[in-house]
Amino acid sequence: MATADPAAKAAHPAQIVTARPLAVVGAGEHALVVAEAVRSRPGAWRIVGFADAAERDLPAARDPDFRYLGDDETLRQLLASDRDGGPALVLGFGGGVQPADRAATVEGFGDGVEWVTIVHVAAWVSPAAALGPGTFVGAAAVVQPGAVAGRHVIVNTGAIVEHDVLLGDYSHVGPGAAIGGGASVGRGAFVGLGARVRDHVTIGDGARIGMGAVVVGDVAAGETVAGVPARAVR
Repeated sequence: MATADPAAKAAHPAQIVTARPLAVVGAGEHALVVAEAVRSRPGAWRIVGFADAAERDLPAARDPDFRYLGDDETLRQLLASDRDGGPALVLGFGGGVQPADRAATVEGFGDGVEWVTIVHVAAWVSPAAALGPGTFVGAAAVVQPGAVAGRHVIVNTGAIVEHDVLLGDYSHVGPGAAIGGGASVGRGAFVGLGARVRDHVTIGDGARIGMGAVVVGDVAAGETVAGVPARAVR
């Protein structure tokens, strides 16, 4: 069960004594957005670096907080050797990446690793909403009462998640997309930039909603839809 988001109820910065260390897993373009959200709460988190399979030509290298920690295995070794348990983690890749890859990355770190929820200070998350571990909520996003997000969900910049929406693990609501009240978005589903999903619609596991689509009916698991109104496409 998803748990209430501690970041949404964060203490005033003056009440936070020490910023906790945080490592970003993945150094692609989305990592830059995650880093901005982390910096919006300077009293809570301090980025210690990024882990990625490749060291060169990484978008996160443009970030002033960038420090290359090595690949995932190197980071796992760092966590295992740190007497204090090492930094907390958050995923720094999403978008077009297959949800199975994101899940495999998380599972590869095993138990005992702290995956944290990051909410940009300019987002609004209702105290009556619940966000699971590893979930990211970007600037200007809105999550309304009764909404529940599972683990490692992305509610990207300016997205709207209305009341009583259910977002499955590893699902991604793209920038500017809106999910109507009571709708359900399955595990690993992707709702593209600016899309609209009608209230009480069910989006199946792994479904993909095209950019700007208007979804007025249920979408089957694994199906891709696009257009206005949205229809199945290859």
